[in-house]
Amino acid sequence: MAKDQTSSNQYIHEQYIIFNLGEEEYAIPITIVEEIVKISNLIRIPQSKSYFAGIMDIRGKVVRMIDLTKRLNIKNANTSEQAERAIVIHIQGKSVGVIVDKVSHVVHFPQNQVDPPPPSVKGISSRYITGVGKKDNRFIILIDIEKILTVEEISELTAVT
Repeated sequence: MAKDQTSSNQYIHEQYIIFNLGEEEYAIPITIVEEIVKISNLIRIPQSKSYFAGIMDIRGKVVRMIDLTKRLNIKNANTSEQAERAIVIHIQGKSVGVIVDKVSHVVHFPQNQVDPPPPSVKGISSRYITGVGKKDNRFIILIDIEKILTVEEISELTAVT
């Protein structure tokens, strides 16, 4: 029984949620995802960082929303004003919404389907990338969202509300 539990845990840790920023597909581990929400009533905060899109009330909980395209300087992607979806993640003890162009599905990436990150992908530094997954002749960039937002930035976002 313990062996089944171990393989089940490993399977969960090998699952990723796929989303788009512009034309590229990215993925984050499903274990940090709380929920996927439709963006509504996003409140902008004046004089905040460019990638901080604002705050949103999700069932009575104030969630800070970041625009990942601005944080990673991704061109040809929707801006937070055009995007319709956000992935709410649990990072460093906080809930943070990550605004994306589109969320598609969950995929399983066993370790043998993940290559190490190249020096940079589409201008994104390899320090933000955990690997590149291969699925159906497509390459999906696995990002480390906790490295994209530093502890200080999470604290700044928390101080906004």
